[in-house]
Parts: sequence; C-alpha cells; structure tokens
Amino acid sequence: MNKIEQVRITGMTISGFKSYEGPTELTFGDPTVITGGNGRGKTSIADAIAFAVTGLPFFGERGIDRLHNESNPDVSIQMRFVDERGAAHELTRTRRKNRMTITYDGYEIRQLDLTDLFGERDVFLSILNPLYFIEELGEDGKNLLERYLPHIPQETILAQLSESVRETLKDEFLLSPDAYLKRRREEIRGLEERITYLNGQKDMAVSQSEKRDKAWQELTDQQKALKEKAAALEAKQFAGLDVERMQERLVELSRRYDETAQDTRGEAAEQQKELHALREKLVRRQAEQYQSKYTKPLAELSAKVRELGAHYQRESAIYKAFHAGMECPTCHRSVTEQTLPEVQTAIKKTLSEMYAAGTEQRNQLTELQELDRKAMETFEQFKGEDLRRWEAEISVLEQSCAERSRRGAAESSLIRNEIQSLTTELEYGKLTQAEYDRLSACREECREVEAKLSALESMTAEEPSDLGGEIRQAQDRIGEIKRIMTNVIAYISKRAELTFSQLRMNKVEISLYDVVKSTGEVKDTFKFTYGGRRYDRLSLSEKIRAGMEVSELMKRLTGRNYPTFVDNMESVDDLANVRPTGQVIMAKCVSNAPLQVRPLKPIVCVEQQAA
Repeated sequence: MNKIEQVRITGMTISGFKSYEGPTELTFGDPTVITGGNGRGKTSIADAIAFAVTGLPFFGERGIDRLHNESNPDVSIQMRFVDERGAAHELTRTRRKNRMTITYDGYEIRQLDLTDLFGERDVFLSILNPLYFIEELGEDGKNLLERYLPHIPQETILAQLSESVRETLKDEFLLSPDAYLKRRREEIRGLEERITYLNGQKDMAVSQSEKRDKAWQELTDQQKALKEKAAALEAKQFAGLDVERMQERLVELSRRYDETAQDTRGEAAEQQKELHALREKLVRRQAEQYQSKYTKPLAELSAKVRELGAHYQRESAIYKAFHAGMECPTCHRSVTEQTLPEVQTAIKKTLSEMYAAGTEQRNQLTELQELDRKAMETFEQFKGEDLRRWEAEISVLEQSCAERSRRGAAESSLIRNEIQSLTTELEYGKLTQAEYDRLSACREECREVEAKLSALESMTAEEPSDLGGEIRQAQDRIGEIKRIMTNVIAYISKRAELTFSQLRMNKVEISLYDVVKSTGEVKDTFKFTYGGRRYDRLSLSEKIRAGMEVSELMKRLTGRNYPTFVDNMESVDDLANVRPTGQVIMAKCVSNAPLQVRPLKPIVCVEQQAA
C-alpha cells in the first residue's frame, strides 16, 4: 500500500469509546477548536484518533480495555480524512468481543498495512501528540531520530574541511569514523607493543652476543682437554694387540655359530617331523575299537532264543492250567474227562519238542559268543603289541632329539663364549672397566661440546636484523597514524555539526551524542532543552510549545504531514514559537461548558472541488 504523506481529518464517528456511548458525529477543519468542561470527551477525541491509526490511545499506553464505554462495550471509530492529493478516505476500527477489525475505504486490512500507510506507531504519535516524543519515548526517541536522520555523504563533510584534511582523508573509508578511530588506536597499541618488544630484543641481542663469545671460549678449552684425555686412553687401549687378526677370528666364529645353529635346527626339524608322525599314528591306534563280525548273527540267535523261551513259558502255563471242559488247542473241541489224558500227552510232547529246539539254539549262541570273544582277544593283543612298539620308538626318538639338542647347545655355547670374549677384548683392549668408562664419557662429552659449538656457530652466522631501523619505522608509522586521527577527529566534529544542523529548531535543542575533542571518541548522550532549560524544569505551556517544535521536526524528517492535537490549550497563551505546517486540533477546557467541536476553516476534498 502506498505511503500517505499528508492527513487532514474531516470528520469522525465515535461509538462505545470512553465517554461516547452512542454514535457521535464530529466535523473537523484546519484548524479545529474543541472546547468543553472537564470530563466532556475532549481528550477522548485525541485517544480516538490515535486508536484508529495505531490501535493505542493518545500516549501509547497498553491495556485498551479501559477505552471501552461502560454501557456499550462495542467500540467503533470511523475517521474520515483527505490525503496530500485531496482524495477522501475512511478508516474504521472496531472492537467487539475482543476481536479487532480494521477497514480502509471499505476493505478489511491488517495493522501491518496501516503501518505501511501511516508509518510506524512512534512516528505517528510523535506528530499527533506534542508531548509523546519526550515524555513517552525518552531514550528511545534518540533511536527514532537516528533512524530518520538523512545520511550525510562523506564528500559533503570533506567539502567543509580544509584542503590538507581533504587530501589526507580522500582515500579513507569513513562510514563509521568511531570504528575507524578504534582500529587506528588498536594499531598504535600494536605498534607500541612492537617497539617495546624490539627494544627488548635489541638489549637481549647485545647481552646474548657477549654470552656467546664467553661460552665459545669455555667450550673450546673444554673440547681440547677432553680430546687430550681421550687420545691418551686410545693410545693405551690397543697397544701390542693384533686387532686385524682378532677381527678375522671374530668373523670366522660368527660364521661357525650360524652354521651350527642352522644344522641343529635342520636336524631337529626332521626328527620333530618323524616324531610327530609317530605320535599321530599312536593316537589313531589307541582310538581304534574292536569291530565284531558276529554282531548280526549273535543278535538273530539271541532273538530266536528269547522268542522260543517266551513261547515255551506260555505253553507250560497252558499245560499246567488245562482241565476237562476246556477247548482243545489243536482240534478246538471240548475236552472230556475221557479225552483229557490224550490231549495232555499231546501238549506235553509239543513242550518237549519246543524245549529241545530252544536248547539247540542256546548251544549255537554260546558257540558264536565264544568265537567272538576269541576274535576280540586277538584284536586287543595285536593292538597292545603295536602300541608298545611305537611308544618304544617314540621314546628312543625323543632321547635322540634331546641329545642332539644338548650337543648343539653345548657347541653353540662354546662358540658364543669365545665370540663374547673376543668382542669384549676388541672393545676394551687393555683398558680397565674404569678407564673404558672414562673414555666413553670423554667421547660423549666431546660430542655434546661439538653440538653446542655448532649451535653457537649457527647463531653467530645468522644475519642480525636491523632492530633499530624497525623501531624507527614503527615510530614513524605511529606519527603518521596520529596525524590521520587528528584529521578524522576534525571530520567527526564537522559531521556532528552537520548532523545537529538537521535537528535545528526555534527554541528546542536536541543532542544525540558528544564528541571528545582530544580523542574524537563519540559518547552517546540525549539532551533535550527548550530555551536552554532542561525539559523537567519547564512549565506545562513550555512543554507544549517545545512538543510542537518536535512534532514539526518529525514531519520534516519523515516526510509525513499528519494532524497535531494540542490538549490543555487553556494553559498556553500562544504558539508563536512554531508555525504548524499541517492540520492543528486544539482542545481547551471551558468550565462547565458542553463539548463543542468547531472547524475554523473547512477542508475541501477533490470531489467537492469538482462539484
């Protein structure tokens, strides 16, 4: 939505708002005078205008429930106005059952849309209410002004300064001079710390040079003494010894030692392989079990014997219980007392035959079991003989391995002892342990001294840096930065002067910050004076006059010309200190008088002019 640059209120309809219970029509002009006694609704009109645009009352207080009329809780504010082109508009805000509705020229809109039209809340209220800016915003008023103060280009500020300052700062980017000065001060601190460090390095270099010369001489003397001692011991060490022959003997012994060890390992490996094979053979033989070839015939005979025995037992039981009157098991006829002996004889004969068959089968089973037992004994005999023979072979082989290992170890030990003896002789020569230790210590100390001398030589060979030149360069840079900072301070002072010129009013003076001339540091301050006096020392009429000047300032900075509502005009003789550029609505208390809204000059819209 397009920005509305000018508002002149032509009329309002207020209902359910504070003291306005039913719909009340009000007509406004430019200017408009509102009169009436206390409690008649003069200030409520100011609240209604502010509420229609911002949703808050005249002084921006929260808690709009207090704005409702006690008898009619449905708030409705209709504000009719013309814009900068003379076009008429109607803004309506209603609040029913805590639901806020805003319509603009018949279309429902949001508060965010109103902000696009009329600007932010603090801008509108600072123009409408002359006391809002200083009494309600306080320090926030400083931030509001800074947001709307137009940016002054760097070229404009430089044009106000001397030629030398412009030449110095022409290539400097001064979007934030305060931050620029801060960086320069940090650079100076860094350079000063660098100078302090370089002076320390310079003093230390002189001291270290003296110490190096002294250390070099001491180390050289120490090296000479150590070499003399070592030379004397080395001359004694191998005097009268054929070192070359001793070394040849050591090589020969080492070769023999390796060959002996290799042969011993080879033979041992073969014997171990043979021993392993025997042990595996022994384990497999131990695990072998007798497998009988008579298992199936034995099982079959045993089953037959058990079957015959069970059959014989059943028939014997029948024979013992048999008597006259029973059925014959052969012909199935009833047995009488006369035929009983004959039947019993036949049954007994059958039992005898069955017993004879069972006895024959049992004898065959016994013979078969005997054959199986003898076969198992033969198997166990052969197995035992094999195990004893192989165990004897393993024992002999183990003894042979042990003997060969002992012989190889003994031979290797003899050669090793001779090698150790010869090595010791080649190392010590004719020196005692104490003399040899002393020679080793002399050599180690010589190496340490040589390393220290080499380090000193490297330090001496390094090209010394021009510390004095670096110090002078840093000092020159500090002087150059300070000259630039002096010019930047002049730039900041001029910028402040030009910035404050945009806040210039008739009697009101506003200061947003102070510039410390010695350092250029900008300190946040917010000073508001009227005629040179602090705001809290002013009378109500002076505060209103001061607020009118601030209202005009906000119009100028924001490009928005909105109505100014001056309450308590009975306290003000005149507003000669300011010339209002927009619509002025003045409210004056007249004791016991009814509310009266008088437009002193009607406002004509484009449609009316056309008519």
